This record gives sequence, structure tokens and C-alpha cells, in this order.
Amino acid sequence: MTDIDFKNVSMSDVFPEVDEKKTRQKVASFLSRTLPRMVRITSKSLTELRSQRLDGMPKASSSDNDSDRRIVQHLYAEQVVKQVKPAISQCDQESQDILNMLYLKNYSDTQCCMELKRSKSVYSHVYKPQALLEFADCYFLDDLHVYQAE
Repeated sequence: MTDIDFKNVSMSDVFPEVDEKKTRQKVASFLSRTLPRMVRITSKSLTELRSQRLDGMPKASSSDNDSDRRIVQHLYAEQVVKQVKPAISQCDQESQDILNMLYLKNYSDTQCCMELKRSKSVYSHVYKPQALLEFADCYFLDDLHVYQAE
């Protein structure tokens, strides 16, 4: 391991500037599209995946690669699903409530506003955007941030 000279490292070297709008869009897409897909994938058991056929006859088969690919996809999907709740729990309480309601309980934005007793405008321009950005900071399996071009 090499020593890092922190005197010559700036904050922007370590933490590049985040494009907040694009990051919020990416997180919302992840939570509303990718996460449900990963949940569907993990609901299948590994025994349902196509297994290798052993009939004693040698043959070139693409199903071996397909089976391996599907197993890797299943395992990755499990990790995605496992990482979401801990990431949400690292956000502040208001953000946790919003993320849980929207993406785990399938509330609409209107239902969230009513539950949180927030105006639609403040919810849409302050609380929900903040929750999405916090999730991006707390989710470590993939980097959901979109960085500004330099």
C-alpha cells in the first residue's frame, strides 16, 4: 500500500462535482425500474435455472455459458436487493420515509405528500430530491452518481 500525500490532494480530486439533476434521475430509475427487476430475478430459485445436461455425449453447447450467465445475474441481483435497505437506513429519517414509501411500499408522490404532511411543491423541490441524492451517497454496490464533465 502506498502512502498518499494529502497535502497535494484537493476535495474535487477525491469527490468530483456531482450533476445533481442527472444523479436524481439515475437513482429514481434505479429504484423504480432496476430494483423491481432485481427483485423479480431473485424470486427464482437457483434450481429453476437451466442446469447442465449430462448425457455422456460430448457436444459444444452454448447453454453452459447461458446457465453460468444466469447464475451470475441471480447472484448480482441478490446483492442489489440486499444493499438497498441498508442504504436507505443510512439516509436521514425524512429521506428514509420518502424512499420507503415510494419504492418499497409503492406509494404515489401524492400519497407521500399527504403522509408526510408536506405541500406538493416543497416535497417535489426539496424533500424528494434530497432523498434521491442521499440514497446515491449511501448505496455502495454501484456508483449511482453522475458527475459533471470537466
